[in-house]
Amino acid sequence: MNKVKIYYGSKKWFEKNRPSTYRNLTEVVNELDEQKRKNIMFIANMPKNNESNKMVEDITKKPSADILVADEGEYSGVQEHVIMNFANFLGEIDVNTLILQNPPKQIRNQLEILYPKEKNIIKIEYEKYNHITPRKLKEFNQLYDEHIVGQNVVKKELLPLLYSRTISANRNKPLVLLFCGKPGIGKTETAKYLAELIGGKLFRQQFSMFQNNQFSNYLFGGNHHEKSFAKDLLGRESDVILLDEFDKANPIFHSAFYQLFDDGIYEDTNYYLELKNAIIICTTNYTSREEIIKNLGEAIFNRFNAVIYFEELSIESKVHICDLVVEEIGKKYKITVDSEIIERLHAKMELLESVREIRNLIEKVFATIAFENSLSGK
Repeated sequence: MNKVKIYYGSKKWFEKNRPSTYRNLTEVVNELDEQKRKNIMFIANMPKNNESNKMVEDITKKPSADILVADEGEYSGVQEHVIMNFANFLGEIDVNTLILQNPPKQIRNQLEILYPKEKNIIKIEYEKYNHITPRKLKEFNQLYDEHIVGQNVVKKELLPLLYSRTISANRNKPLVLLFCGKPGIGKTETAKYLAELIGGKLFRQQFSMFQNNQFSNYLFGGNHHEKSFAKDLLGRESDVILLDEFDKANPIFHSAFYQLFDDGIYEDTNYYLELKNAIIICTTNYTSREEIIKNLGEAIFNRFNAVIYFEELSIESKVHICDLVVEEIGKKYKITVDSEIIERLHAKMELLESVREIRNLIEKVFATIAFENSLSGK
């Protein structure tokens, strides 16, 4: 082995760095397994003498690859023993350059024993994510109200917190925020807008499904073929992380996040990663400090850098959202509605509580109009 390159980051970024010609891990493992099977059959059918032993040696040839690549998905596709005995596996093949994306720590540990630092064989590269800048912060201040209506107080609370990220040259922990408030009033959309503004796809994990112990392996690590939170985080495309409906996770899982929120380090059975520059946003539908502490507990509550409360939408905000959605959906259906329909929609805003409900109502109105127009041949 002349060179080992380890990339930690998203699949999109890894594919830009990966060479165009290579053999993948699964292919070489399958070739090695097939060769072993054939050799066993050959030996079983040969006379037991020195000449046959020499013939076995002559036909035994190691699988080879000038460049061997394993992306993050391949550790799920090979048997567990290949990962746990990766050093032995490498001894059975001929490889010039080994390239790995997000390898389990068992593989990296074995490689570092095989090739100590002084040999200068292992090169490690981490994806560089975009982060908030003064220019982006100014844009956030100017355009936030256009993307999230009725939450000007939220913007004012977020601005100094985000500004602190632009002046900290040596950050040693992530910014961890808890967004609180009723559903559909801008919590998730704020996280999405922030990721879009900074640049990169929001990493979003829905925690409403984390209700019972079957998800313990996802958070704390199981077999390598199983999905895991750490593995998903390694493959993220941005440093804006949304843990949606965080309060829905069973409290017994909260301990998995203590070190992440405190130090920006997440480690499970198979993976280790650092997220010291990340912005981690958790959401909850609770609306008061007392509710949050009662249901989440002080241990996790005290680890948030800030708790930000989203206000219920005012009538004025709902009407403004209604007008924006009417314009958006009208373009989609290529329909312009008259003022009477707009007025009827405005009158219903008092009965609705969330952007989702407003959007659903307007979608239904436009779908009905479009259907009636199709019947009349318009």
